[in-house]
Amino acid sequence: MGSEMTNGNEETSRQPSELDEAQRAAIFAAANAPKDRHGALQTRRVTVPRKFIAWTIVAVLVLGLGGEVAQHFFETYGKASSPATTTPVLKGTPTTNPHLPSLISLQVFIGLKDIGDENAPKFTLRTQRGRKWRLASHKGQVIVLAFYDSICNDICPVLGEEIALASHELGATGDTVHFVIVNTDPNAIKISAQSRALTVPGLSNDPSVTLLSGTVDSLNRVWSAYGVRVEVGAKASEVSHNNVLYFIGPNGNLVSYAKPFGTESTTGLYSLDLPSLRTYARAIAETADSLVQ
Repeated sequence: MGSEMTNGNEETSRQPSELDEAQRAAIFAAANAPKDRHGALQTRRVTVPRKFIAWTIVAVLVLGLGGEVAQHFFETYGKASSPATTTPVLKGTPTTNPHLPSLISLQVFIGLKDIGDENAPKFTLRTQRGRKWRLASHKGQVIVLAFYDSICNDICPVLGEEIALASHELGATGDTVHFVIVNTDPNAIKISAQSRALTVPGLSNDPSVTLLSGTVDSLNRVWSAYGVRVEVGAKASEVSHNNVLYFIGPNGNLVSYAKPFGTESTTGLYSLDLPSLRTYARAIAETADSLVQ
């Protein structure tokens, strides 16, 4: 893999009906699975009532989702789910909470997709304390790589809080998991420990979190390499970008990526309900923990 990743084709997906309370309860029950006696995160199979299974089959047929979905339901029910292997789809990642199917894993909840064993594009930027930070210097660590604005006027309040919750969830395991946030605002490239990207979600004092920035040219190389499209509107203050979250393994390989989402208000503020925040955070923690060697 070269220094730049190429964008894949944009994903398209059907949007099933909104989850009801029973379905959400099943998802959150799985999200709150207990830890084993060693303190490691563990998942558990969600038990679905027979009546609910029958209802789901009928719903699939009535909604006209076709035999392919029904076949997938029968093949995957009661088995541990695994994300589909695909190339990164980095165009137009959603910024609103997607409707979810009835039976779902935490990985599906965050839209996790496998990338393979490609090496993560190397880069060097500066931390909130002005120190040089090189990705190549962090072999042996799991890197969770996020992208949002240094002034926290995009998805930052949502994704930042999810990172804070995931870091807390990992606990001692966090020594080998590092959260790295790359600034996506070309108009606010100067950062510090007091940058809103850290203070708003409460990440300022978390040693496992690093905020990175640099010159517009150096940032643009990172954005391009990781498929992040940053666009400036008619006014210089109007900046937008697609949302993506990467998981980099201890060997420096780009393992997978997820799709951060939130609800955008008419004034451009992002939010997400607390249960969804906690579920997304749990999924981040479990995915990162699974990569620790």
